[in-house]
Amino acid sequence: MRRFPRFCLSVLITGNAFPDGGVGRERADGSQGTEHPNKGKECIANPNMTVIVQEAMRDVRVAVGNSVKSSCYPGWKPTTQREPIANAGGFWEFARMNRENVLGRKEDGSQRLPALNYKQVIKDRSLSQNVELKSINKGCSLKEKLRASISLVVFVMLLPVGVEAQTASPAAPAPALPLVYGSGVQTPLQYAGEAAQANQVSLSLGASTFYDDNVYANNSQRLSDEAVSFESHLTLSRQTENLTISFDYLPYFLLYRQIDQYDRLNHTADLNLTYRLGPHFNLGLYDTFSYQNGVFQSLTGQQIMSGLGSPTALNQTILPYTIRALSNSSGLDLTYVKSRRTSLTLAGGYNQRKFGSQVAVGQPLYNSRELSGSLQFQYAVTDHTSFGLLLLHQDTTYQGGEVFGNQQRSQIESTFLSVGSRLSPTVTVTIFGGPQYVRTIGQSSVGNSVAGQFQASGGGSITKAVRKTALNLSLQKSVSDGGGLYTSVTSTNATFGVRRRLVGHWEANLQGGAARADTSLLQFASGRTDALFGVFALERPLSSGATLHVSYETRHQLSKGTMPISASFDRNLVTIGIDYRLKAIPLGH
Repeated sequence: MRRFPRFCLSVLITGNAFPDGGVGRERADGSQGTEHPNKGKECIANPNMTVIVQEAMRDVRVAVGNSVKSSCYPGWKPTTQREPIANAGGFWEFARMNRENVLGRKEDGSQRLPALNYKQVIKDRSLSQNVELKSINKGCSLKEKLRASISLVVFVMLLPVGVEAQTASPAAPAPALPLVYGSGVQTPLQYAGEAAQANQVSLSLGASTFYDDNVYANNSQRLSDEAVSFESHLTLSRQTENLTISFDYLPYFLLYRQIDQYDRLNHTADLNLTYRLGPHFNLGLYDTFSYQNGVFQSLTGQQIMSGLGSPTALNQTILPYTIRALSNSSGLDLTYVKSRRTSLTLAGGYNQRKFGSQVAVGQPLYNSRELSGSLQFQYAVTDHTSFGLLLLHQDTTYQGGEVFGNQQRSQIESTFLSVGSRLSPTVTVTIFGGPQYVRTIGQSSVGNSVAGQFQASGGGSITKAVRKTALNLSLQKSVSDGGGLYTSVTSTNATFGVRRRLVGHWEANLQGGAARADTSLLQFASGRTDALFGVFALERPLSSGATLHVSYETRHQLSKGTMPISASFDRNLVTIGIDYRLKAIPLGH
């Protein structure tokens, strides 16, 4: 016999409810849970739930043991030892009925009542044993009242969570406030409930073999070849109360069968650090570095990113004709967090891009250096929607080219208004827009310096993530660098990325897009480059931490106007390889 507090509640659920009272089991990601017998009938969307406490009883006793069934009755009603046993349906066939112990507290304070001979009691031969069970508590103590109140509050609070967990797939912890344009934060495209590994150091090795039908990315000197790629991947992720840091380093070596100009070591690295200086101030540091030979980067380890990139990022959608390229983007920012909804960020950045010698005979490419400064205000209108205002100054110097002068300087003043919103647990949207004032200074063989003109900019991004599919679509138009082919250009690009879980642990990744760089900022200039690109990849985890990947990558780029013919090319690559994760060392929490 055990004693418990008990609450009687009435639960009313509406929405996704069938006419006969059944409740739909459709999860947030669109998949179906346990099939309902009324599947296919009309149901009501947007469920609501009401919890009504009908009765709260402090003293409830339950009969357990070798009885046919459990018995529950209020402890405040007069009851003898025989009654709960009778309500429980009696005893099993082999139960011992001559010495039944009833746990309780007698009025003298003892913990156990005398043993009960149930056989004698039912024959009315020993009624003296059938003692009455009484509650000796004259009233609830303060401790018991608090305990009962806390139990009720916790139950009512957790019941909606439990009901929601039945209709939704497991999810990661509640996400932070939606980001607005200008933060420069791009995260890997993930499925619903998928979370990146944190607080660990990991090391991976990979080997790939591929076929390249245009190694030099030059249609006039088209050469094909086969090659192998060897690479390693070091990642570090650490998050504490005051420090958040992530670091990725990916060195890789290409070895061609016939052409040895690209047989060199390449490097890419990325660092992001945030340090909490105090209750209201955060310090951020980021740096992205790349040194590579040839046009395409590493053939493995590339993740599909979601969201809009930084407005000061280097143009990566237009590829130049080159053997070697070095690029570096770094920045420092200080954020004042006034409240949970309001923040102000002051940031500064530095970008650099340098090119080696060109394969084709033609004009040299433009090296560039850029200094930038910005002030951003962000306000969370609700827990799901944020508003942002960004004031940005960029000062870029170009050197080395000939078509638009061997030295040129551009100054860009931008004002961006943006909104980021989480429309649902699976859909996130960011849109932005605003004017840019562009002033070009320096030599130009196709026109004089431009005193200043306004350009319209804008774009947006939408991300949809469910249990088996993740999708991102982005569109952006703004003034940026010309990727080395030009100085400042009006850059327009549309990109997409899709991840899909298939049968047999296979996963398919598809990403691509279109881009245009237009030199209409310069007077009398008619240069323009259009590009189409796409990648399709299949991945499957193998035993012992290995992953098999197969991919096809294509790019078509066409330049018109004052550019040499070598700026136009098309290229295709077919790759197969294996990555192996050697070690993951946890760093604690």
